[in-house]
Amino acid sequence: MKHLLFSIFILLFISEPGHAQIETHWIDTTTHKERTLGFFFTNRPIKKTDDGSAAFRNRWTRQTGNLYFSLYDFESDSIMIKYRATKTCDKKIYPTDPVDNNIFYTIYKNLRIDKGIKKFVFVIPGYGKTFEKQRNDFMFRLQKVYADTLSDKTAIITFAWGDQAFSPLYHKGKRSANRAANDFSIFQHMLEDFLADSTFFANNPNDISFNLTCTSMGNQLLKRYLIKREKQGIDLVPVYDVTAFIGSDAGIDSFEKGKGFYNLSQMSDSIFVYVNRKDFPLIMSQYLNMKLRMGRAGVTNLHELPPRVLVLDITNVISWDDLPAMGHDYLLRNKKIKSASIESYLKEEE
Repeated sequence: MKHLLFSIFILLFISEPGHAQIETHWIDTTTHKERTLGFFFTNRPIKKTDDGSAAFRNRWTRQTGNLYFSLYDFESDSIMIKYRATKTCDKKIYPTDPVDNNIFYTIYKNLRIDKGIKKFVFVIPGYGKTFEKQRNDFMFRLQKVYADTLSDKTAIITFAWGDQAFSPLYHKGKRSANRAANDFSIFQHMLEDFLADSTFFANNPNDISFNLTCTSMGNQLLKRYLIKREKQGIDLVPVYDVTAFIGSDAGIDSFEKGKGFYNLSQMSDSIFVYVNRKDFPLIMSQYLNMKLRMGRAGVTNLHELPPRVLVLDITNVISWDDLPAMGHDYLLRNKKIKSASIESYLKEEE
């Protein structure tokens, strides 16, 4: 592991700048066919631990212009850093050029070809979570929740973005989501660049699907990404089969023109907005923002939404078991929601 960490730092400091908007580097090409692994990518910087191993900075970070694609080993509680993608243009500029050595070709081979996995679920969690908390909630707990029905046919991949670790400092978490949107643009462009390769899919099965789940402040991250993408004149393209907004901290006007989600149906076939009127953290958020939040109050222009956008009020199925998280953590806690709503769009059609 010490040699791995040394190699990573060498890449960071001596890699020559090129002309590509995204430069890529493989750090470790080892395959792990027999292990139970969680998939994630992160914009957090690497740090050196006391035992000399590689780890990611635990608390809040600024945008870095880097994404590390990594694996989490559930059995040994360890991280394997596989690949780095670096934005060479301005951090606020979204890339549009073709990507050399795109990791999604390897992900496709390892998961679709070798393991038969056809469904990919990308999760953008909320703020107020350290890396350790994200690892526990959105890698370990989420994987455990759906292990029985989905582990053999679905890959759940988390964007462990660097965010504010202390929930009371809400304004910093919101700024961090805005900055993390710039790093998310690396991932989104690499995915779109891969899916646009018609020559590749003419010779390989084109039966994979992608879903996107945003929880809490992760909704703000996606919203800021879409707003800035539109301002830069980058058209949306079809990518996701389903986009789900859970405990959304975006404003109720987010589907109005110019507010971020207005044209989201151009990128996603179906959009689910889950509303829980017992979501107490969103009550606090609405006072801080002076505006109702989408995850508690729905959307303003409900009757103007395209048919593919569904607003689902799940308040009546929130139970006492959800109260330890103040009604905000129902993706991981509420059994009825997991089985009746969330899992319904993750399951592969029989």
